[in-house]
Amino acid sequence: MKKTILIMLLLSLAVLFVAACSGGNEQSAPSGDPDVAAGKALFEKTVLGTSPGCVTCHSTEPGKTIVGPSLAGIGNQSEEFLRQSILEPDADITEGFPAGTMPQTYKDDLTEEQVDQLVKYLKTLK
Repeated sequence: MKKTILIMLLLSLAVLFVAACSGGNEQSAPSGDPDVAAGKALFEKTVLGTSPGCVTCHSTEPGKTIVGPSLAGIGNQSEEFLRQSILEPDADITEGFPAGTMPQTYKDDLTEEQVDQLVKYLKTLK
């Protein structure tokens, strides 16, 4: 009986240890602003409207490239730049990435409120 309790205690500690160590590179949105939380939820969708979602092509980890550039540090950009990057993605191309790669349909697929929410979330990625 004591051996079973000891094993359960050790397993519980191992689970807590793994949980505490995981996700160290992830950036999370402050939980206090519902628009930021909604923007993060939009960002994490694999499909937005008729196109791939943000997380499909962009990482928030520094230096981690998927299809598009990492968005780590993007929060230092202006809201206008972020909004334009979503709605007119070929207006300002990141060096090393070809024009036309990012979906051109977000202006039709997302509401103004959704774009505002995405911008608010992206502003937290500093």
